[in-house]
Amino acid sequence: MKFDVATFTSMGLITFLCCALITTALAYLFAKTSAFRFWAVAFYLLTASTACFALHFTWHHDLLLVAAATLALQSRLLIWGGTRELFGATARWRAGLGVTALFCVLYGSALAFDAPVVLRALLLVTFFLPCRAGALYEVCRRRRAHLGGARLIAVIGGLIATLNAIVPLTLVLLDRANLSLLLGNPQQTSAVYAVVFAGDLLLASGLLVLAFKKLAVERDMLATIDRGASEHLARARVVRAQHGLRPQPLPWTV
Repeated sequence: MKFDVATFTSMGLITFLCCALITTALAYLFAKTSAFRFWAVAFYLLTASTACFALHFTWHHDLLLVAAATLALQSRLLIWGGTRELFGATARWRAGLGVTALFCVLYGSALAFDAPVVLRALLLVTFFLPCRAGALYEVCRRRRAHLGGARLIAVIGGLIATLNAIVPLTLVLLDRANLSLLLGNPQQTSAVYAVVFAGDLLLASGLLVLAFKKLAVERDMLATIDRGASEHLARARVVRAQHGLRPQPLPWTV
């Protein structure tokens, strides 16, 4: 198998679709954990983004490139929102929709008016870096010992994904814009695709493991509380039974 740009794109498409199906099933199994619903939608959007980019190989139309970038941004925002929901914070998804719409207009205008490549790269960094760094921040700030191993996987994936956000601008400054995924049609294989794919895969795996670990810890805590309550109730019943077996005092007689 030849590892070219099309191969990495196909691998990403299959991987994100599998992640979407898995998180959809988990959303039905754990209906009270809203993070799975956010992540399921995010992975479906990421699959659609990858499909749009793959179609761009055949039909070199700017609309496909705008759709790929816009869907990718919305998926990153939903991953960030799902991570916030996992730890009990509120996900501002309406604000995310507004940000995505603004990016779509700006990026589409940049392509329509043939803006310089460096301007398009700056747009990608401006919009993608905060949402990727936000997801990494949400994972890092939860300093809980019982989430150590799972959190480490998510942190590594989130760190790689965050660094990937500045790749388009870096390639432009190095005069290698033809290697970027979202700036145009890449002309040759690059190690950048392997790093991007590895970062997304580690982040997805880390978040799922983190969610399962958190659910397991919460289940153990509830079991401990329930066991303590049962033991306390049993002791109370024993005490009441002992009081009930004591002989009643005789009334005083005159």
